[in-house]
Amino acid sequence: MLSGMGIATQWTDREATTGEMPNKIWGTADVALADRIGMHVLFANGLEGTITYSGVAGLWNRSNFAGKSYDSATGFFTAASGLHFLFNNNSTLPIAWQSFAMPYSSNFDLDFNSSRGSHFRASQSGWGSAVFTTYTSAAPTLAVPEPGSLALAGVALAGLAAMRRRTR
Repeated sequence: MLSGMGIATQWTDREATTGEMPNKIWGTADVALADRIGMHVLFANGLEGTITYSGVAGLWNRSNFAGKSYDSATGFFTAASGLHFLFNNNSTLPIAWQSFAMPYSSNFDLDFNSSRGSHFRASQSGWGSAVFTTYTSAAPTLAVPEPGSLALAGVALAGLAAMRRRTR
C-alpha cells in the first residue's frame, strides 16, 4: 500500500495540547511534484487507518478541485470521500475531503486551527492522542528486506550455528 514512498513527516497530536502539526507535513513533495502520497494515523486506543493517492502531481497547493478517489484505504480512512484540498504550507488545510466522518470527527480534515485540541477537526473528546505519518513518492525510501529473504537469512544463520556446534 505504501510501497515506493518514504516518510515525509511524523508527529503526535495530543488532545491536551495544540500546535503540534508541523508546517510542511508533506516535506518537499510540492516542490518535487510528488505524484503519490499516503497517510497513516494511529489513535491511542488502537483505532487506525491508512490511505494512499496517486496522480496528485498537478494538485499541489490547490483547493476545491474535483474530488479525487483514493487508491487504497484501510480502517477509518475507508469513509474518506473526495480529496479536494492538498497544500504544503501552514496557511490552510494541508489535506481535506469533501466528506469524511469518523469516530472522533464529523468532518475529518487536517487543519492548522485546532478543534478540541486536535488538528483533525475533532468533534468528540476522549481521543487522547494520535500519531500521524505522511508518505510521499518524493521522500527517500529505505530498502526493507522481503519477509522471505529474512526467513532464508534466519535459516542460513541457524545452519551456521549448528555447524559450529558440531565442530566443537
